[in-house]
Amino acid sequence: QLMLIDDRPGHPMCFFLENFVAGPLREDRLREAVETAARRHPLLRSRVGFAGGRPVWLAPDTLPKVLWNPPADGDAPWRRFDLHRESGARIVVLSDGDQRHRVVFQIHHSTCDGVAGCEFMGDIWAAYARIEPREFSQPRTMRTGRPAEDTTPATASHPASPPTSTDEAREAWAFASFLPRPLARTTWRSDSPAQTGPTATEPRLDPRSPPYAWLDFDEASTDRLRAAAAAGGVSLNDSIVAATMRAAVAWNSLSGRRPGNVRVTMPVNLRRPGQREPAENNLGYAFLDRTVAQCAEARTLATSIATATRWILDHGAAACFLDALAVLARRPWLLRLITRVPLCFSTLVVSNIGDPSRRMRSGVGRVNGRDAPADLVIQGCVGVPPLRPLTRASIGVTTYGGCLSLCCLCSAARDPHEGARRFLGLVRQELDLMAGGAA
Repeated sequence: QLMLIDDRPGHPMCFFLENFVAGPLREDRLREAVETAARRHPLLRSRVGFAGGRPVWLAPDTLPKVLWNPPADGDAPWRRFDLHRESGARIVVLSDGDQRHRVVFQIHHSTCDGVAGCEFMGDIWAAYARIEPREFSQPRTMRTGRPAEDTTPATASHPASPPTSTDEAREAWAFASFLPRPLARTTWRSDSPAQTGPTATEPRLDPRSPPYAWLDFDEASTDRLRAAAAAGGVSLNDSIVAATMRAAVAWNSLSGRRPGNVRVTMPVNLRRPGQREPAENNLGYAFLDRTVAQCAEARTLATSIATATRWILDHGAAACFLDALAVLARRPWLLRLITRVPLCFSTLVVSNIGDPSRRMRSGVGRVNGRDAPADLVIQGCVGVPPLRPLTRASIGVTTYGGCLSLCCLCSAARDPHEGARRFLGLVRQELDLMAGGAA
């Protein structure tokens, strides 16, 4: 319900997953694979109606659209979804000749989360290779004619100590009393200091490109970053979260604005290990808050992030967000109100889905550690979560074929691609600093 209500012009509630595909991709075979895979995922074939003032899923009666090399006509390939008329999934293919293709999955977040999006992606490639997809963990039936219900388990994937009312109250108070500062909107000068140093991959060669940029690290660089994190007693994800926080502080300083508190929203997968179901949302949210002073020293910051993350997982704290939503959802107007309050609830979103190949579980062959459906090879995979109005940057983290990739949506600059590239450049500088040298 929240993700349906929070959809709005200029900030569609959708995430992106992209596969970089090498080989003779066939349009007819891909369209057939999408149709075959979608039949396993009812929410990706459903439209939205209303009942009792609430959005409800209707019986499945549509299919995701496949746009094959659409014309460069404004933002037509990336327009927001009209879920009253169409599926919440769209696949856009951008080809550079016969052997290089970008296959972009744009998915409305109300239909599923990024983990389920990867599984849908894997089902498509399994169907393309004409092999049987992985079975679901348990049969499920489609709910129709009723308000969308949350089906998240009561505890998270690491339910060592379920949250108590005291835990929830403490987290709620900490969230409400902390005032994060958004990234400053800025127009960079040509001589801006932010223009120096490493920058992100340049994806804007094709005017049809989706509205994000990405940054790739080769396998050796990824190993160095991971080794540096381990030497400091933290995970690579902890280092990345710390780097994004410090990049946000640097961005505001370079923009001539006073840096302020930083909050990172971190989606947390609530599925049991090995659990696989038709596409749906099964996630909670953790919130990591730090003052500017706490962001001053990179390694200390990463250590504190690691400690907080362990506490969140051990106490199932990410599910507290769902408990709060359950209270608000008793009055649909409250959900709409909370999405329209002009306050910055979060500076950044950082979502790490790990190795997309493990999430896809397509069962296809492998070439050099990469999925190879039929006569194709998926050379790379990136993804990025939605961007909300005052959360002006979101980062998606993937590690595919042993190589780390960071993907960014950014609305804090006039050109979103330029803003995303610059922000990723700042993140990379911070990661290089943590690794003790160039990565």
